[in-house]
Formats: sequence, C-alpha cells, structure tokens
Amino acid sequence: MDGAGESLDVDDVLVVIEHPFGEVEASLAEWIATGPGPRRLVRPVRARSRSTGRSLPLSVIPPQYRNNAQSRRAIAAGLLDDPWPDATS
Repeated sequence: MDGAGESLDVDDVLVVIEHPFGEVEASLAEWIATGPGPRRLVRPVRARSRSTGRSLPLSVIPPQYRNNAQSRRAIAAGLLDDPWPDATS
C-alpha cells in the first residue's frame, strides 16, 4: 500500500537507480526482482508513476528494497528480511 492507503502497482512505479556509469530507469517490480546485483551500494534515488509521469516519494518503495544505509542497517539488525540474500556482498 502507498501512503494514501491505495494498493501499490509495482509495474506502474518507475525507479531511477544511481549507478557508477550513470542513472538507469527500471520498474519497481524489476528492482524488487533483481536488486543491486554485484554493486551492493547501487540504490533507487527517484521514483515516478509510469501512467501519470508524476514524481513519487521514495517511500513508495518498501523499506527492505530501498538499499540505502538505513535499510541495510535494519536488515543487518534483523529488523527487515534481506530481499536479496544471494547478492554479492
């Protein structure tokens, strides 16, 4: 669910992933499925709706998939499940 209490369509949410070689846009569904891969610090930095083009807050990304310092600490502390346990550390 998003902040407005509506069901979140992960295929409608596009995320911009900050990468050492530039920024890459992917659906939230794709990001959830693949994660950062071997570059464990790669993370989403912006989100928008595919259908409306409107910017969305990063809070539309479930906490365990944000891959920011806070979410990585929560995963390490066992507060969140690791969504990509087989990813290269």
